[in-house]
Amino acid sequence: MNPFTFGNPIKDPAHFYGREAEIRQITNRLLSSAHESTSIIGERRIGKTSLLYHISHPEVGARLGLTSDKFCLVYVDFQGLTDITPTRFWQRVLKKMSNSICDESLKPSIEKLGGQESFDLFDLEDLFEATQSKGLTVVLMLDEFENVTQNLHFKGDFFGGLRALAIHHGVALLPATRRELVDLCHSEEIKGSPFFNIFANVVLRPFPLKDAIALVDGNETSLAETFSAEERSLILRLGGGQPFFLQIAGHYLVEAKSQGLRGRPLFERVVTDFDVQSDPHFTYLWNHCTESERITLLGILALNQEKVKKGATQDERLQKMNPRAHLDVVTLGKRGLVLEGEGNFTLFSPSLGHWILREVMTAPGEEETPATVDEWLHKGGRDKVTPAKGALPKFKKKYWPIVSNILTEVSFEVIGATVFDLLLKTVV
Repeated sequence: MNPFTFGNPIKDPAHFYGREAEIRQITNRLLSSAHESTSIIGERRIGKTSLLYHISHPEVGARLGLTSDKFCLVYVDFQGLTDITPTRFWQRVLKKMSNSICDESLKPSIEKLGGQESFDLFDLEDLFEATQSKGLTVVLMLDEFENVTQNLHFKGDFFGGLRALAIHHGVALLPATRRELVDLCHSEEIKGSPFFNIFANVVLRPFPLKDAIALVDGNETSLAETFSAEERSLILRLGGGQPFFLQIAGHYLVEAKSQGLRGRPLFERVVTDFDVQSDPHFTYLWNHCTESERITLLGILALNQEKVKKGATQDERLQKMNPRAHLDVVTLGKRGLVLEGEGNFTLFSPSLGHWILREVMTAPGEEETPATVDEWLHKGGRDKVTPAKGALPKFKKKYWPIVSNILTEVSFEVIGATVFDLLLKTVV
């Protein structure tokens, strides 16, 4: 049986790795006298749901000090609930709360309120005062909470009421979202709400190397044949510290080895299968980048493929390609797409680099004509990128504004490196 699994969140604490610092920050705030709330932020598939499941597991919660006699941990998933209303929100929360509460005497009042067709703040305050009087802090773990903040049904009074419950009535909130809460609001009125002032932010980034190795080694223990140093290196390079992609790489390595593949054929099969599985996820990540961020990603990719480094630093050359690069690398770092080390930035996975190349480059025979390039250059007044015009037909026209910035600093040959040179140069 293949120990590397992907697609579903981790529910077994024995298979959960890393996130010690994040868990410590979340737990310390919950255990404080004010039982403070924390906003969990992380890109899609970075492990937000797994983290919430882990903290809410009874054995883990007890070990962290979140014992059931003091904390009622209520996990609620809002994925796909784009049409939810405040009434349905509380009905869903109260149903989950009834299932999670440790004090049986509180269940009748929870279920009675949950059966109502409408709620007002006074009803909710009365309920949570009752739980608070029992010495309980109710922790609402709100997964995919952007489906609430971006929903037009939820007005300022809803968020104001939720804030009041968190401050005065023994409720703590752990919302999990793809970006910061204040950036996921449907109106300026909501964005200006004091609701967002009660949170500290915890950003989930790719694993540091030690945690990535722990995940690989932990799954490897159930295998009859251990990984070679080169095989382990391939998993770590493809996964780039992101647990979801590490699991994909490990899964396909185990599958390929079970078919008797070894050496370069093994690595090429793993890379190919990894690319196919990762394709829709990379598409999502790219589609949620601004044009400026795309320039920065392609610039980082190109600069890291150069065999001979020029005198200027990577930062300086990125700035020449894109004046906003210094801002983009911060955002892309928070999202886990870019890693920083030894003064340089890299894409989290070389497979993402390959995907970007396939996305921006034209297929053979589909190139635009030189006349089309000249027309585009003159119409936009892009005289400064004229030296790049010979390479532009190799790229899809919609990406010319992006790649023309890159081609002023690096050659087409650098950008067009092949996938296996890119992925396997350090492991084969």
